[in-house]
Amino acid sequence: MDTNVLKTFIAVCEYSGFSAAAEKLGYTQSTVSSQIRQLERELDTTLFDRLYHKIALTSDGAVVLDYARSILKTREKMMAELKRPERVEGTIRLAMSSSVCSRYFRDDLLRFRAQYPSIHLIISESGTEGMFDKLQKNETDLVFTLDSHIYDSEYLICAEREESVHFIAAADHPILRRPDLRLEDLCSEEFILTEHDMSYRKLLDRELAARSIALRPVLEIGAPLQICEIVKNSRLLSFLPDFISEDYVRAGQIQTLEVTDCPVTVWTQLLIHRNKWRSAALDAFIAFYGAVIQRQT
Repeated sequence: MDTNVLKTFIAVCEYSGFSAAAEKLGYTQSTVSSQIRQLERELDTTLFDRLYHKIALTSDGAVVLDYARSILKTREKMMAELKRPERVEGTIRLAMSSSVCSRYFRDDLLRFRAQYPSIHLIISESGTEGMFDKLQKNETDLVFTLDSHIYDSEYLICAEREESVHFIAAADHPILRRPDLRLEDLCSEEFILTEHDMSYRKLLDRELAARSIALRPVLEIGAPLQICEIVKNSRLLSFLPDFISEDYVRAGQIQTLEVTDCPVTVWTQLLIHRNKWRSAALDAFIAFYGAVIQRQT
């Protein structure tokens, strides 16, 4: 039903005539008459009793007038609701590794929460392949990867930064006295490493395999901060992105090893599927964490 026709009908009722309604609406009288006939045909009833150039509402016309006013009032409310600034609220599903989670969901999360208290975050931890499987199936809205640089036309990179990654040892480890370390020099050392499918572990394993070198992990665990705690108090070595070990390095508990032939680098990337519908909440999260990632570059 055309709401403009309903407006014309109400005007005819309020101004007691077709010509008066036409003048108020800026229509010709024939246009007003045509719209009223259209409404009567659509409703299959007579709305006005026309006699001696005067009109009066029929009983059906009175019913239609009440409903017409109600319909237009409801439409106005709907349009006002749609035009007002969108409330930034909703649920966002995130897939990431524990390393990324430990980095970005501490103080930054508290700032985000203070700015957007009505946004609910659900975080699931998995490897890179698992993240993109969820993204393809629309089981997550965004992925935070820590891996080799990913570019695929299916995905939009919302933010990214290159990360440094190093072997680490306790600050008093004897290996720190050895100059010009190479990968093969580490073969006799014992390691604590993340699991095989963890992004930077996978990149390291690929580099080692290309040189037919193997390291000896005595423990494999998916908690990088726990790895730092163990390394600082032991003779075990590990391999972690600098942002994970940096607090321990600043505190003088751990040192990074400069291994001259280990070119592994990783990237932090925030990605979304190109065809994903983006709510105000999702846009707010992308803008906030995009700025956080760039700030740390």
